[in-house]
Amino acid sequence: MNEKFNKQFFWLFAIIGFFLSIFLFVNEFFLNQIASDRFNLEMQMCAEALSECNLDVLVNMDLSELNANQLKLIELNTIIENYRQYIIKVLQIFFAFIFIGIIPYLIGLIRGLLLRKNKII
Repeated sequence: MNEKFNKQFFWLFAIIGFFLSIFLFVNEFFLNQIASDRFNLEMQMCAEALSECNLDVLVNMDLSELNANQLKLIELNTIIENYRQYIIKVLQIFFAFIFIGIIPYLIGLIRGLLLRKNKII
């Protein structure tokens, strides 16, 4: 009975973690694609407006001095640069669900080891 519960518990969390990870990965992938396309459009608009478009300069400027286009460039650049970190967080979420699913197995293993140890003594 306990072994059956452990398997069901593990597969429940494995399936939830798997589908949640797929959903989050697809979400981040398309967010990155949309942000990249929008970044290129905003950069083109910035260049046509003859305003400062160098991101290194924009980041160091006071935010009150920037126009909406320049603020959007900084925001989109941040999203694009942090894409890898977002994907790593999705993987961490997946492995957290797997770990939660393994907890009953670990508890059973520890109980079994303690019982064997007590029988030997």
